[in-house]
Amino acid sequence: MIELNWKTVRFIVVGILGALVYFICSYLFLTYTRLPAFLASLFAYACSFGFAYLGQKLWAFRSVSPHKVTLFRYAVLQLSCATFAATFTQVFVSYTDLSPLLLSGLATMFTSGISYIVSSCWVFADASEQEVAIRASSDKPGYKSVSSVFLIQNHWRVMLLMSLWLVACTLFSYLYYYLPWSVNLYAGHDDALFVGLAKFLVAGHWLGPYSQYTLMKGPGYPLFLALTHILGLPLYLLAAILHCIAVSFFAWTLYRLSQSRILSILLFVLLLLLPLVISSGRIIRDQIYPDQFLLGFSALIFSLFIANTFVKRSITAFIAGLVLAWLWLTREEGVWILPSVVLLTVFALWQFWRNKCFKQGIVSSVLVVILSFSSVHIVFQFINWRAYDRFIGLDIKEKNFKAALSALQNVRVGEAISHVPVSQAAMLAIYNVSPGFSELRHFFDIDGIGWRDHGCGSYPWACGEIAGGWFIWALREAAASKGYYQTPTKAADFFARIAREVNQACTDQRLSCSNSLSAYMPEISQRDIDKVPETLEQLLDMLLLSNFSANNMRLHSAIEGDFSGKRSVMDFLHSQDRFFLDEQGVEIFGRYTAINENNEDLDFLIANKQGQPSVYTLKQLSSRADMLGFYPFVMQTPCLKECSLSISVGGQEKFHEFIPDHDQVFKQAQAITIGNLQVFFEKVVSGKRQYTAVVGAGEKATLKVRQMLFEAFKLIFPILLSLGLIAFFVLTVLAFKQRHFSVLFVLSAALWGAVLARLTILFLVHISSFPALEKLYFMPVYSLVIIAAVISLYLLIEWLRTRPEPEILT
Repeated sequence: MIELNWKTVRFIVVGILGALVYFICSYLFLTYTRLPAFLASLFAYACSFGFAYLGQKLWAFRSVSPHKVTLFRYAVLQLSCATFAATFTQVFVSYTDLSPLLLSGLATMFTSGISYIVSSCWVFADASEQEVAIRASSDKPGYKSVSSVFLIQNHWRVMLLMSLWLVACTLFSYLYYYLPWSVNLYAGHDDALFVGLAKFLVAGHWLGPYSQYTLMKGPGYPLFLALTHILGLPLYLLAAILHCIAVSFFAWTLYRLSQSRILSILLFVLLLLLPLVISSGRIIRDQIYPDQFLLGFSALIFSLFIANTFVKRSITAFIAGLVLAWLWLTREEGVWILPSVVLLTVFALWQFWRNKCFKQGIVSSVLVVILSFSSVHIVFQFINWRAYDRFIGLDIKEKNFKAALSALQNVRVGEAISHVPVSQAAMLAIYNVSPGFSELRHFFDIDGIGWRDHGCGSYPWACGEIAGGWFIWALREAAASKGYYQTPTKAADFFARIAREVNQACTDQRLSCSNSLSAYMPEISQRDIDKVPETLEQLLDMLLLSNFSANNMRLHSAIEGDFSGKRSVMDFLHSQDRFFLDEQGVEIFGRYTAINENNEDLDFLIANKQGQPSVYTLKQLSSRADMLGFYPFVMQTPCLKECSLSISVGGQEKFHEFIPDHDQVFKQAQAITIGNLQVFFEKVVSGKRQYTAVVGAGEKATLKVRQMLFEAFKLIFPILLSLGLIAFFVLTVLAFKQRHFSVLFVLSAALWGAVLARLTILFLVHISSFPALEKLYFMPVYSLVIIAAVISLYLLIEWLRTRPEPEILT
């Protein structure tokens, strides 16, 4: 496995700064000099070249060779990279339909990788860091003077692995980019919400004007969408890059722990390909959720068990805190990661104590993680305070809202209805004791009655009631209908009043109440308890991918919403090339008649707003005139937006009007006289404009690969899960028997614990609130099962391979 070190980081930093130097110099030369653009660009490139060369030689690689050697090699390398990039781009433009943006990204990745490998192996191959390593090796017993041969062989191995890594990531990015994706702009609580919040972030208006939607869900995914727009990358390309980074970081971290190339490469391949199998295709926060966990967990592992200096521990702990806070602000149920994080942290503290670096470990790792994690939330709440006048995080977790929700769900009237938090009978009882809640009666009975239909498909017995997962949103919308979501303080005060009134009624026994398990979970009915075995069976089927068929995988992308909304989303996410605009022409209907028998030449002109003429056809629809002697006609043109119709007689314009961009009926009182004709314009039928998904070679190739991978994973998962659990059970027995716990064993235990915690939450939600046994919510579970099972099997195989042979008594 390739070992990322600080030399690699320095190389990347110099590369980024070199690009920045070119940009600044180019801007200055073009703005403040009179140089031709060619010379200005050439001089800017020379400045960038000089900066990059010195930075790579003196800082990144710390080479000790003379400039006459390294400068010549560096120039040859850069010339070769430029030639490769040009050839690569030309070939792919000629023989594929990849977008220019994707080609530019791939060319940059390849040339950067080649530049790093060749710089390490040839241009700056005699770096001082390598000489130190050679001298250190020469002092060891049994050292042979073959260090140069070893370094060459090691470099070729690194080059091969780097090349394979680049190919794998490039291939994955290509396939993932062409996954069918969908967005539903009618989903005001999901897709449309995230895109809308991202647009506010990009515009510099934080999360927009305050309403019940503003702090309904965390800003983690909107931040990612905003980054997509700012970087100018298509959404699915950036998501693919994030996945490659997360998986690569985790595989490298695992290599540093295990020193096993086979283990790390195997997990890298399995985790890299997994999204092609399980991706939901939705533009929704679960798209990045598994990668957030992998990134944060990897950084935490590195800080606790791998980093060997105070600085490295602190930096990686800081990254871990930031990423885990980002994950926490992406979905609301982040509590499921706590058991695994706590287990790793406690084990690390025990190791710090054994190695007599307890204080240093706490300060550089544990304390930094806590501070960086907390700082993100404090900053988030501080910005909310500045924007909305209240120091608040997500208002769905605000204490008064939780108290009101809990109080309402505690009320018991009659027998509990499965998946119904607050029945209609309970509402009627609460109206009588809570003036605050009674204000919402009109909404629940009339304006918001549609909320009673949302759960009918999943829970037919609950039709006419507001089912579990929908009640929380209906309650917020009801409060908003009365103006309580104008500010966070006003909403909090209103919900505090409801909680106080309902709890007091419970205390006074005006209401029959009993506490629910959680504020977000309704009472579990007998029906739910009876269906627990069936629910567990569904959970297992979902875990093993048994309910899915490769034949049901979609080929076409889809976007739902009005036309302007669709166009806005595609422009915002730079994904226009996934759809094409299917347009039909405008039709102008009317009637005409001749005033006299004089034949006059009429010239018709349909032009766009730039005055450019557009083709048209003019047809008489019937040879029979109506009772007034008028003949129907239709004029058709493909000109769709801001177009005008002009009619000239004898070279003089007699008529000029703009053609509406939408369907319109005209109530014309009298005919318009144009030459020897009288004309009635009756209506305009605007052309239908819709976006149709592009289905090209990329989409078709991705579908075939996905189907093949899915069938393979379907076979692997049951075997991997079964063997992994057996291996972990055996390892647990051995660990307690021998009283020895390795870092890898504790890591596998933490991952199995995360799987169990996630499945437990989904199980409880499914039996009480809404259908949670969906692929969308299982996406992190699939990654964790693969990692935990493979590590467990690896540890068991290593134990069997290295255990001492039993002595034979003679």
